[in-house]
Amino acid sequence: MLNASYVGRSLPTTEPVVVTAESVTRFAEAVGLPDTGAVPPTYLISLTLPAADRLIDDPDFGLDWGRVLHREQRFAYHRDLKAGDAVTCTVTVESIKTVAGNDLLSLRTAVDDAQGLAAEVWTTLFVAGDPQ
Repeated sequence: MLNASYVGRSLPTTEPVVVTAESVTRFAEAVGLPDTGAVPPTYLISLTLPAADRLIDDPDFGLDWGRVLHREQRFAYHRDLKAGDAVTCTVTVESIKTVAGNDLLSLRTAVDDAQGLAAEVWTTLFVAGDPQ
């Protein structure tokens, strides 16, 4: 079971990461999109998922990555990102709901650039409970 006291807690903001043309190309190729040079809509998952690694590494939180299934992903862009932009990510634990002994973990990640909030990414994970 996940530690519900983490709800509302934000992880420390990541160090700035520069969106590179090379990383955009690699991501586009990996998901089967043509390389147009534009940042694909789902590109931010390559930055926001690693930003949540601290939760995996925190034994007090209780997240066993081996019990996780990805359930849902949503993106809201406030402006387009492009190669050369430096961004930071701040992950917040929005909710933990227990259903039939399993947890649904909802995270919101704010993606900021030099102008402020550029995008928001919501991730919902299904975390299987301990087998009886």
